[in-house]
Amino acid sequence: MTSTPEWASHPESLTLTEEQYDSLPDQVRKIIEVVDGNVIFCQSGTAEHSDVSRRLANALESAKPGDPCHRVSTDIDVYFVKRRRLDGKLTFRRPDVTVYRCIDRGAKLTTSETLLVVEVVSPGSGYRDTVDKLAEYAHEGIEVYLVITLDDDLYVSTIREYRLDWASRTYRLAATHEDVLELERPFPAQVAFKELDG
Repeated sequence: MTSTPEWASHPESLTLTEEQYDSLPDQVRKIIEVVDGNVIFCQSGTAEHSDVSRRLANALESAKPGDPCHRVSTDIDVYFVKRRRLDGKLTFRRPDVTVYRCIDRGAKLTTSETLLVVEVVSPGSGYRDTVDKLAEYAHEGIEVYLVITLDDDLYVSTIREYRLDWASRTYRLAATHEDVLELERPFPAQVAFKELDG
């Protein structure tokens, strides 16, 4: 007789409240995201994926203005505000890079303070980033979304820049960057792809 996994007979075992998530050990928290209370397991990226994220964050950190205050972080939980108002359930994503207005030390980051999010897409793994998150981040009102696509050799091939259309609360493709990322928002920045590839 084949035994069924716990979630088959107890589907609530794959759902979390914010309090339950906060009480999880760090090694569990770093491998999941939560959408509408449902646990989504996130596979770790390659070393190249991680390096591109880190190098872009460093470049944006160097380019940010002194005033108003902005922060740049990698792999930080971004808690959804508008979606939570709909059903009261925990939803957060963990973009590869996030630019946001400065918040109090130790405070949780929400989409209300988030100005730009970045996802790095490895070959064959882009559906969640180019479909699900594209709609989710737009609905939350995040002004700029960058999707960095890596080629088969794990070098940056293109960076698609989406900007929010406030009326429809959807993203419009504003630019497809090749060789150099030239950003205007949330602040001017110019980053050559070779700087991201190392």
